[in-house]
Amino acid sequence: MAGVATMPVAASSTRFLLLSLLLLSSPAVAVVRARVTALIVFGDSTVDAGNNNAVPTAVRSNFPPYGRDFPGGRATGRFCNGRVATDFYSEAFGLRPFVPAYLDPAYGMRDFAVGVCFASAGSGLDAATAGVFVRPMHACVAKSD
Repeated sequence: MAGVATMPVAASSTRFLLLSLLLLSSPAVAVVRARVTALIVFGDSTVDAGNNNAVPTAVRSNFPPYGRDFPGGRATGRFCNGRVATDFYSEAFGLRPFVPAYLDPAYGMRDFAVGVCFASAGSGLDAATAGVFVRPMHACVAKSD
């Protein structure tokens, strides 16, 4: 296509990340009271807060060295050494400093009222990705014949 500028995916992702970091590090963010009442997260391993700990999958991060920089030094199921990006967003919006995983038994409905993470590592953009790592829901549900 003539006249249409294309930007590589990596460059656009880098710009988005840099803009996000700039906005989060702005002093104005700390002064403004939160107008966001909850943070609901959907995604893959980049934002999974530990849902895969309760899912039959090989894609897990609930063991060292994961979590070594998380409060308490415990592996929560996040695919990093501490908090993931959505945890920082939550704190910047004036909410709790981390977003709990929906499948974490330590949290309940009241906790989820201010934010919850439904992300699952290995979910991927392609249906074939999830088929490799996670059992399909229809295989988990018993047939009633």
